[in-house]
Amino acid sequence: MTPSPLPAFALSLAALLIPASAGITFGPVHGKPGESVRLITHSETHGGTIEKTLDGKTSRGSIEIIRDRELIWTFRQPAEDGTLRGMVRVPKTTAATKTTIDRKTENLNDVSPLTGKMFAMTKPPKGEWSFQLDGSVPLSETRAEIDSMKVYLKRDWYPTHEVQLGDSWEFDPIWIKMIIERDLDKAQTIGTMSLRQIRRSTSTQTAVIDIAIHSSGGDFHRDGTEVNATVELSGQVIVNLGTMLDESLTLKGTVTTTTDRVSESSKIKLPISLVATKSFIKDTALP
Repeated sequence: MTPSPLPAFALSLAALLIPASAGITFGPVHGKPGESVRLITHSETHGGTIEKTLDGKTSRGSIEIIRDRELIWTFRQPAEDGTLRGMVRVPKTTAATKTTIDRKTENLNDVSPLTGKMFAMTKPPKGEWSFQLDGSVPLSETRAEIDSMKVYLKRDWYPTHEVQLGDSWEFDPIWIKMIIERDLDKAQTIGTMSLRQIRRSTSTQTAVIDIAIHSSGGDFHRDGTEVNATVELSGQVIVNLGTMLDESLTLKGTVTTTTDRVSESSKIKLPISLVATKSFIKDTALP
């Protein structure tokens, strides 16, 4: 008699539905030897609005921004003195902006000078991450992107202690701010995560984490310009508990920026959607 497949199916279903009785502890990402981590981020706005006032005359229009970035991170064995070593390759980093005001449309397509580049990165035991560029790209043109990479490497999102379902904790979302809007660098930000669910299957276990980001603040420039920005975002992070890789991040919300200077002001409101995905790959482009 052929055995019924029902028991195996029932066991798999139970593994998916039974809540975890114990908590989980996050740890460092660990992949197989020779693997790299591919990070792809895509953010876009649809229905963005812009309002400009110059010498008492107000103009209104629309704005759309699409940003795409692909980075491939590869970490080497540490040096004998404990220095961390790695490589980062930048297949793509672009931004496309379409602005329409008073029936006049302007399209800007920005391709980063880092596109197509690959360079080394190191971190001594008591130092910070540094990137060894080859000199072909002026640092002044790429400083913001390099800074965002350093922030990404330093990010510390998860607690070191055991976390139970329903537990919440604060984290610093500065990397998210940097890839969304450069004017937010001095804004005061509160980021909160909450462990909502642990999904189990016969081969994997993942954590579903709710995320919320609230940010507001301003900055004064030497020319008298005042910039204020606010962010309201919410979404989810999915972490593979076998590899500790945060395989996906999704966020939606609104970014609002206002700029005031003598006899001129502007307000930009952007409904934004951000998706970031990570995966392990074999990077054949590395030496």
